[in-house]
Amino acid sequence: MLKQAIPDATIDVFVAPVVKSFAEACPHVDNVLVDTGDDAAIAELIKEQHYDAAIVSLSQYRVYKLLKPARIPYVLVPTLNWYQYLYKHRTNAQYQDGISVWRRGCNVVEHFLKEHNYTIPEVKRPFWDMSNKKHKWQEYYNKQGEEKLIFAHPGTGGSSGGVPVESFSNMLIDISQRTALDCRFVVTYSGQEEVLADEMVAILSEKGIKVEKAKPLSSLSEFAESLVAADMFIAGSTGPLHLAGLHNVPTLGFYAGRRSAPHIRWQSLSADDRRLSYTPPVGKRTGRNMALVDFDKAATEAAAFLDSFYSDVSR
Repeated sequence: MLKQAIPDATIDVFVAPVVKSFAEACPHVDNVLVDTGDDAAIAELIKEQHYDAAIVSLSQYRVYKLLKPARIPYVLVPTLNWYQYLYKHRTNAQYQDGISVWRRGCNVVEHFLKEHNYTIPEVKRPFWDMSNKKHKWQEYYNKQGEEKLIFAHPGTGGSSGGVPVESFSNMLIDISQRTALDCRFVVTYSGQEEVLADEMVAILSEKGIKVEKAKPLSSLSEFAESLVAADMFIAGSTGPLHLAGLHNVPTLGFYAGRRSAPHIRWQSLSADDRRLSYTPPVGKRTGRNMALVDFDKAATEAAAFLDSFYSDVSR
């Protein structure tokens, strides 16, 4: 949104080391500053850039100390904690019913654009257009003929309980049996989640379902790019769901059952008509018990979605 509104602007981002490659791959970013942990050196580096403005997405006292020596003319922060009062320019970014976290991030940028008299652009999906590499990545994941590649990530996010691998796997088997499409399942994982991936592959293989464990990739950015190959991405972890959503891939997410509506707050970046979400019953005793998700309903609706969505051969 920012780059589209101000195409001549140089946009730098300050990120943690783990997302360096992903930030460098972003087509809307010009330069990447990495958080080395050396605050004095970082503050000096920021000062040397002579920035005209800064938009703070994560308001911490440490960030304030990093920015202060640079004397940046305009610094905008979200109103999330007391640190906001250290800045002149602030905008509301509190959680709101029916508003996702990523949408709130857009609100901060929109505030910046309004204050500087720029027209807020209509940003169209996909947010990261990798369509020219889709065939390459489909080959990487061994797509054969008219198969649909259904990605499944059995790991979990921090705010939800883990989705039982057996329940997750049985749902995938049901989807395969109920859809009219020819499906191949690709199981993705990170680090210690490989144990879960192996278990899921074993369960599906035993039932004669076409499945394979994703081959390792060199970086987060390469993994994110590769998800353009997916015809659907299913997970209980919001990080991978967001990456798939960058390509506007249909997503099916599992979220905790809470009154704060995590399925809305942490929804994927895919368009509204490309998102399915399921939760256990809302409540202190039930909300984090992902075994209580209605997996039969999820399988039925996912199969119906796939049949309807891909009935148009142009998709």
